[in-house]
Amino acid sequence: MKKKTKLIEIIGSPGSGKTFICTKLQLVKKNSKQFFFHSSNLKNFKKFNRLNYSTRFFIKIKVIFLIIKFYSLFYKRFFLRKIYKRSFFIRTMLLVYRHLISIEMFKKALKKDEFLIMEPGLIMYFLQDYFYSDQTVSNNDIKIFNQIFLKADYIINVNCDIKTQIKRLQIRKRGMPQRMANLNKKEIYNTIKKSNNEIKKYVSNSYDLKHRFINVDTSKNFNKIKKLANLFF
Repeated sequence: MKKKTKLIEIIGSPGSGKTFICTKLQLVKKNSKQFFFHSSNLKNFKKFNRLNYSTRFFIKIKVIFLIIKFYSLFYKRFFLRKIYKRSFFIRTMLLVYRHLISIEMFKKALKKDEFLIMEPGLIMYFLQDYFYSDQTVSNNDIKIFNQIFLKADYIINVNCDIKTQIKRLQIRKRGMPQRMANLNKKEIYNTIKKSNNEIKKYVSNSYDLKHRFINVDTSKNFNKIKKLANLFF
């Protein structure tokens, strides 16, 4: 029986440095071989060439049922009052579908000694609706999510101070997250603060998990990616 690929999920609020960590981890090599693969990096999709048509088809069916199950259990998020006016429901559903397809295909295509970096992964999709609402994720929902949907072997919790997060969002090439694009400065600050709090609540209420949480503060000069990578070998 094939040993499964190790899964690393990276969580953090907007501007915390998730993509930075993914990019740097992918550059870490051992004996000239790449071991870390970001689920959203198009250059890694060539790995899918190993998969035949039937495998791809069943993965898509699996993801559709997973999404239906997810939103059936957590349907209350549809009724949350958000800080933004525009509806992002269709776009979010398409993103969830696309990212989960990518993750499931990587799980099939990668070798047992390779690591899949899930970013974004299901934890972020589970939490992100609450970033933009005055309501908070419930402890019971966290418990249900972790029991049914959490598959990561490691969870890297990326964080930094709010001022640094805002500065990063203002200068990054792809701009602000779409849901934050039309928010004013005060709303952006409050949204980031709320997202930090929701992630802290998730982590603090997941203390009984066997999964390994790794906290990374990117406020500092973070130049020790290799030390982080060594934790997985």
